[in-house]
Amino acid sequence: MKFTRPSRRATRFALPLAGAAAALAMAGSAAQAAPAVNPDPIPATFDFSDCPTLPAGSDPHASTCVSVVVTSGTFHLGKFDQAIEKPIKMTFANAYNPETFQFTSVFGKMHAEKMLVQPGLFGDPLLSAVYAQPEFAGVFDQPTSADFKIKMGLKVRLVNPILGSNCLIGSDSNPILLDLTTGTTAPPAPNTPITGEKATVVRTTPPPTVRSAKHVDNAFSVPGAKGCLFGGGVADWLVNQVGGMPSAGGKNTMVFNEYMSTQAYDKL
Repeated sequence: MKFTRPSRRATRFALPLAGAAAALAMAGSAAQAAPAVNPDPIPATFDFSDCPTLPAGSDPHASTCVSVVVTSGTFHLGKFDQAIEKPIKMTFANAYNPETFQFTSVFGKMHAEKMLVQPGLFGDPLLSAVYAQPEFAGVFDQPTSADFKIKMGLKVRLVNPILGSNCLIGSDSNPILLDLTTGTTAPPAPNTPITGEKATVVRTTPPPTVRSAKHVDNAFSVPGAKGCLFGGGVADWLVNQVGGMPSAGGKNTMVFNEYMSTQAYDKL
């Protein structure tokens, strides 16, 4: 299957992650903070140092950088079932061109620590424990919708002394393609629909304004692992057997409990 790379594709009136809520809440300091839908504490800071360069012709006064911190959630791929216990941080731009009246979504960077997903692949918890580290895989798009959908490509690096450093589930050319929504999913069986939470302003003072949301997807498929055992792929079959991959749609789940904040480019 061929996947496009629309991270810089102009999308008419595209909105950032939970961006419709951001647009409706432009009053910022005048907005009333609501209880957080996210069960976790609000991050102390939001990092805008990874904001990407705006495309030529963008207006920095009307273009925003979005800093997202996923504080908890679910990371279920095949037989790997892991709670997100360490923050996943993402940054992207919503660039506005006043000549075309269009927005362009430009992904910045993703930072995620490794998470333990298998205590011992071969029964040895010290040598053969497997950690998973999610990474951005080149696909990013924001279809305009009431449910603030986000299309995003991920790959997962499996970290283990035996598997080497190039054992990947998904790749830039064949990513785990997520269609994240704050609405309700429609997955194939055996999964059943789950519902996210729309962006809600949870803090206005001190600035910047912070919003809470939950993005979910449990309809995506997961490709098999490649490059395992020092990049040679000798252990691909073992990782796929233990991890239950490839895993068809309806057997995987991603839940992101997140906080986000925006900053205009002329204020960075």
